[in-house]
Amino acid sequence: MNINIHVGVALVGLSVLSSIAFAQSLKDKEYFADQEKSLAGEVTSTNERCGNSLTAKFDWSKAPVPEERKINSAYGYCSEALVAMRRVCDSQAGKEAVKQKVKSLTCSFGPKRTVVLKDGTIDYEVNFNSSNNVDYVFEYLQGNL
Repeated sequence: MNINIHVGVALVGLSVLSSIAFAQSLKDKEYFADQEKSLAGEVTSTNERCGNSLTAKFDWSKAPVPEERKINSAYGYCSEALVAMRRVCDSQAGKEAVKQKVKSLTCSFGPKRTVVLKDGTIDYEVNFNSSNNVDYVFEYLQGNL
């Protein structure tokens, strides 16, 4: 009986995840893939400049709505954190700090711009109404690396 309950819960969970995955339109899937590809190019140049093997990804759980995508680039906003990281790496001390303390970047979307470095991961929440994002992330990194 107990096994049936666990199997039932697992199937319900899988069903929910599957319906979310299938809920994406072809247009959504292509948009997400394009943004990921563009971000990967920025990661390569950041790794070359900083001498590390950083990874970066989007958290699409709160993805920008289609109307926002028409006027704002998720990749463009997220890449500003990588630009800031490359600025930090302009100095030898900054380069060493990034190599030692930053392993990944996750970009998400929300009502307020935030940046947090924890356990080697920079969690950068993008707000499309914010400006001077490179300076914002750069200042945060300068104070937290």
